[in-house]
Amino acid sequence: MSNTAVKPATGKLGVMVVGLGAVTTTFMTGVLMTRKGLAKPVGSMTQYDRMRVGQGADKKYLRYNEIVPIADLNDIEFAAWDVYPANAYESAIHAEVLKEKDIEPVRDELEAIKPLKAAFDPSYAARLHGDNVKTGTRWELVEQLREDIRNFKAEKNLDRVVVLWAASTEVYVPVDENIHYTLEALEAAMKADDREHIAPSMCYAYAALTEGAPFIMGA
Repeated sequence: MSNTAVKPATGKLGVMVVGLGAVTTTFMTGVLMTRKGLAKPVGSMTQYDRMRVGQGADKKYLRYNEIVPIADLNDIEFAAWDVYPANAYESAIHAEVLKEKDIEPVRDELEAIKPLKAAFDPSYAARLHGDNVKTGTRWELVEQLREDIRNFKAEKNLDRVVVLWAASTEVYVPVDENIHYTLEALEAAMKADDREHIAPSMCYAYAALTEGAPFIMGA
């Protein structure tokens, strides 16, 4: 695909993350610190690296945003779901990945990120015991997640949203061709509240894609 077919990265991008733990709060803090000029985006390919384009006399090294349209860090808004109600600042302090001096300059912004109730099933992550969770059938969870995405998009006046999974790895669900091979069968299983074959991550993925948001599984 040529980059002429890629839409320009205009307007604001909402990043909704499943799980507000060590990975997510480090990611959020890094973005917030970098856009304030208080940190360098070391480790971020899109922000720090250059890629060789062309060969011989035509060879040049370009940043990713010079090759394809990428959202500016200043255009990003964050939200998250988590089974624990602690805000992003509290979670970052608890995670102990970053030092307090790395977190304090963006404390206000992190404190404003309060997790939405998670779509959660303890049988898929037995070591988690939070109570900031949604209730309902698998289909009802999907509907609630879709509403979360729509509300976030409206509240922050976002042009687009992406959903990232950075929560605990779930118990494996074997692929069942009678459940997972067609959209119709998957939806039927959700409506039947089939908890054996429909993991919470599937609810997030379905909700995101149905709302036009890419879903990235990071587990």
